[in-house]
Amino acid sequence: MHISRIGRNSLKVRLGLAALYLVLSLGAVTTLYPFLLMLSTATKSQSDFNDYAPARLIPAYWREDSALYVKYLEDRYANNLDELNAAHHADYKKVAEVPVPKPEESAGRVVEWQRFAEALPAHLLRAGFGEHENAPAPLLMRFRDWLKEKYSNDIDTLNKSWREENVRFETITAPIEKPSLRAWMPQSDRPKVKDWFEFRTSLPKNYLVPTFGDALWRKYLKEDIYQGKLADLNAAWKTRTTDWETLTLPATAPTGAVYKDWEAFMRTKFPLRMLKMDSSAAPAWQAFLAKRKRPQIVLPAVPPADGLSLTDWMEFLKADAPISAFTAETPESLWREHIQDLNAQPPQAALDFAFVKTHGSELRRDFATRNFIHVYRQLMTGGQSGRTLFNTVVFCMLSILGALIVNPLCAYALSRYPLPYTYKVLLFLLATMAFPAEVAMIPNFLMLKSLGLLNTFGALILPGLASGYSIFLLKGFFDSLPKELYEAGILDGASELMMFAKITLPLSLPIFSVIALHAFTGAYGAFLFALVVCQDPKMWTIMVALYNLQSNAPQYVIFAALTLAALPILIVFLAAQKVILRGIVLPSFK
Repeated sequence: MHISRIGRNSLKVRLGLAALYLVLSLGAVTTLYPFLLMLSTATKSQSDFNDYAPARLIPAYWREDSALYVKYLEDRYANNLDELNAAHHADYKKVAEVPVPKPEESAGRVVEWQRFAEALPAHLLRAGFGEHENAPAPLLMRFRDWLKEKYSNDIDTLNKSWREENVRFETITAPIEKPSLRAWMPQSDRPKVKDWFEFRTSLPKNYLVPTFGDALWRKYLKEDIYQGKLADLNAAWKTRTTDWETLTLPATAPTGAVYKDWEAFMRTKFPLRMLKMDSSAAPAWQAFLAKRKRPQIVLPAVPPADGLSLTDWMEFLKADAPISAFTAETPESLWREHIQDLNAQPPQAALDFAFVKTHGSELRRDFATRNFIHVYRQLMTGGQSGRTLFNTVVFCMLSILGALIVNPLCAYALSRYPLPYTYKVLLFLLATMAFPAEVAMIPNFLMLKSLGLLNTFGALILPGLASGYSIFLLKGFFDSLPKELYEAGILDGASELMMFAKITLPLSLPIFSVIALHAFTGAYGAFLFALVVCQDPKMWTIMVALYNLQSNAPQYVIFAALTLAALPILIVFLAAQKVILRGIVLPSFK
């Protein structure tokens, strides 16, 4: 719309322009806001992805240390409320509602506990930052990268070593650690487990989480013995305990009424990896072996790894082992011995918050990019076959190439050599647009199957190679080109192909750009037909892999995938908008 300078000085014109720009701005906001909301959610996790408040388009963890602290706890303890409560000797109901710890612990005591925890024996530590709710796991990402480096990015070498059949490094899972279970022992004879514990030595210190014992003791008393009735415990123990969280596990056999419960817990529930037995139990051990006609072996101080020996050791614990020889070796007991305070609790909550305060910017960058990195690995380059991105690029390029060869040649023939039934041909081509693509899906599938083209690029490209809309659009554009140019070409002896290349193509670049863009968006966004004709995961495109990802990924990961999937279309549109405008405007001036 062209308005003269004099017209612009009119109040009515200015008000009209202001109203027009206001409407356009509102339209832009309504278009941009959903995308920004999707982008914001893509940087969240389980603890905050439901926060859609307009005022929090920027996630809260970017502004508030308390929100960042919650996300860090969710990440470090893999959203496991029991593990978190055990570490913080608390009774949180939800990870998202964990409060910031009160500044009760001195900075010196927190630093002392940090150093002490980092020096704990390996059997009292487990790897944190694991997978939960199918969410991206930093631990798993690190493990896969470590394996790629060790095995020179050769999955066949790894499979030969592990005696497994992994398709790609991105499909490898980590061994499951369950140190709080009574009889869990790592299968140290397996190559995968050996690699896992070798990998654990390379982890940052904050990735190793102590396996606390007090929480197991409280859970045993609360759920198995006294069914949540603190009054019954006080009656049995003759105490005045007011809170379950104040109960601590004695390292050695206690005296008084607690002894019976402690003995039953140590013999039947306490994790064997944290149980030590001193040499005073050796005579009873030899008698136990003799009674069962087992070979006489020295009493192991810790549970043996061998299956039969471990079974004998566990049976010995149940009744024959003297309870006075038991020692509960937990991080808490070692810490209390270290600081000589039998009632002290490790300041793990204060240590976690101190880490967040110290590494705030690093954590924020990690949380903001993690979902995108996970999607890129799983959907773009990983997934089922690792060919997803390659398939999509090849499909789009071949679709554009086919659209720019078949459609222009057909339209050029109809334009240069008009036949009496040319418009009937155009009408027939346009009639194909009247039917939904799903109508032709089954016939196309059967035809491609009979030709043996399923799970090939030919199946993806051939059915949509010619477009009635593109031919109609191109013919109209070619008709508007000056006829004198072609007459001059004929006089100069040029062939039709030369005139098409030297005259038609240079003048038609804008409309060709529109056709290419249309072919790109159609190929890139193809889903249902691509899924039907290419069911082999090795031939999946991004849209098919995205659909597969949505079946088991959390919402925030899906939003990250949608954001990444939308970027190519957005980039192409922004880069080609001038060319698109020329393709729309030029025909109207011809």
